[in-house]
Amino acid sequence: MAFPLFIFSLDRELFAGKANTISLPGADGRIQILPNHAPLISLLKEGEIVIEQESGDSQKLPIEGGVAEVREEKVVVLVHF
Repeated sequence: MAFPLFIFSLDRELFAGKANTISLPGADGRIQILPNHAPLISLLKEGEIVIEQESGDSQKLPIEGGVAEVREEKVVVLVHF
């Protein structure tokens, strides 16, 4: 089962698609988001976002920080470089 994932920077959309998992550099440590995750809002610190896409491909995105919001129906991540 996959969930809709959207990642934005200030000036563009970096990712829009379905993900099986996403690993985020949370302010207090790594956060692993799976389908049906509980709602969550978290600050992100410098590190790397790792996306496991529905297709099975994996993508890595280095960031300097940001914020993530996990809702019942989707995950939205706002980042800065």
